[in-house]
Amino acid sequence: AFSSPLRAIPNAHFTTPVSRIWILWTRFTGKEFSKCLELHNRLGPVIRIGPREISVNCIEGGVRTVYGGNWEKSSMYDNFKQFGFSPLFAMRDTHEHLERKRLFTSIYSKSTISRSSEISRAVSSICHQRLVRILQKQADESKSVDVYSLTKECSMDIITAYIYGKKNGTNWVVNPNQAAPHLSAFQRAADPWSFFASTEMPKLVAILNWFGIKLIPPMIDTAFDHIHSFVLGITTRAIDTCRSSLTKGNDADGVIEHVWQKLEDVPEAERLNIIASDMVDQLHAGHLATGVVLTYLMLELSRNPDIQERLSIEFTTSSDPQASGLLDAVIMETIRMYPAGFGPFPRVAPANAAIAGFAIPKNTIVTASPYMLGRNSDIFPRPDKWLPERWLQAGPDQMRIMRQWTWMFMSGQRICVGQHLAVLAMKSMMVAVYSHFKTFIIGKPNMKQLESFFSIPADNSLYLGFNAI
Repeated sequence: AFSSPLRAIPNAHFTTPVSRIWILWTRFTGKEFSKCLELHNRLGPVIRIGPREISVNCIEGGVRTVYGGNWEKSSMYDNFKQFGFSPLFAMRDTHEHLERKRLFTSIYSKSTISRSSEISRAVSSICHQRLVRILQKQADESKSVDVYSLTKECSMDIITAYIYGKKNGTNWVVNPNQAAPHLSAFQRAADPWSFFASTEMPKLVAILNWFGIKLIPPMIDTAFDHIHSFVLGITTRAIDTCRSSLTKGNDADGVIEHVWQKLEDVPEAERLNIIASDMVDQLHAGHLATGVVLTYLMLELSRNPDIQERLSIEFTTSSDPQASGLLDAVIMETIRMYPAGFGPFPRVAPANAAIAGFAIPKNTIVTASPYMLGRNSDIFPRPDKWLPERWLQAGPDQMRIMRQWTWMFMSGQRICVGQHLAVLAMKSMMVAVYSHFKTFIIGKPNMKQLESFFSIPADNSLYLGFNAI
């Protein structure tokens, strides 16, 4: 361990050259990213967190090298398999990933989404009719609203309308009681302890299971069974609609038809499982990540009524409110400060690798985190402050650099395929809400983000009051 080329890299702890106990403990206690950020600030952009594991917190020579090159994903991602197949997000082999990505690249491209009259109508209906009507009723009755649940419900309605067509999609904003068991299952599936146990101790989990000892609570398996049933059901119904529409010579709603036809050479049962695997990931990550970001955005707008007022004026006076520079600024600042997933996002070093001037042996695990990248004080002065003005005042070069360091959607060939739909959903919901209402915080919520792969609010809720404008 002490003769490894990694010995030149600063150690996070004196034990890291010989043991993973330090990083396992910090992950188990939910302090990995705040602790590693503190160490990066003190020791530099590369630190050693295990015998064959390092953390990077720089773009040039770091993230760009690791995530923009041919570094494959680690075995951790095998835990994301659903229905016997890895979704696009979790595919480890670069060639296989590129093949699968072709199924989704065109349907999730910025140009496709911006030109789609179907998604434009669906989003307008979901946000400006369903969402605004529900909020108006709550405002009229002076009732508080859990916006963490509401934004997840609305996000799922938008995502499923795009993928499956509005008729086959969810209607959770209007039917929160119908949404509740599904949201609960998705929330349980994001449990930090279960994620830690399944990714860091899979062999121990399996051995103890054989003896009847459940390290991962049975309710987690129940949650995944619920999710699988929900996703398989909605996917099967949408595909049946595609077949019916094709028989009649009509275009099917949603983009699922495109994906189904792209896999026409695959046996039908396998084809359904491949698609369902990706749908579990896209629906889970899509509604949860969007909900997390919007929850913290609405929290900060409620803390900053002056910015909320400026945003409302821009929305109500502009012919294209989604093009608002202030809207882009508040979203980017929220993504920077409150990314929906802290990580880790491990990659495996190829032969002859180097990071920030350090030689990296083959098969070394390298990780980076949007939480830490977004808190670099050289790029973002006063990084712990929510300051949308930094995005409005930045020149073109500084803006480009800041966007590189705001890494929630990641970068390189494995950049989040659904990022443009996510941004559309965020902007549409914010325009709908703040064109019609002012928001304020109810009570004293605990809004600390959990330091986990899914960085959800500690309270699992945020209650706001709404006043009609």
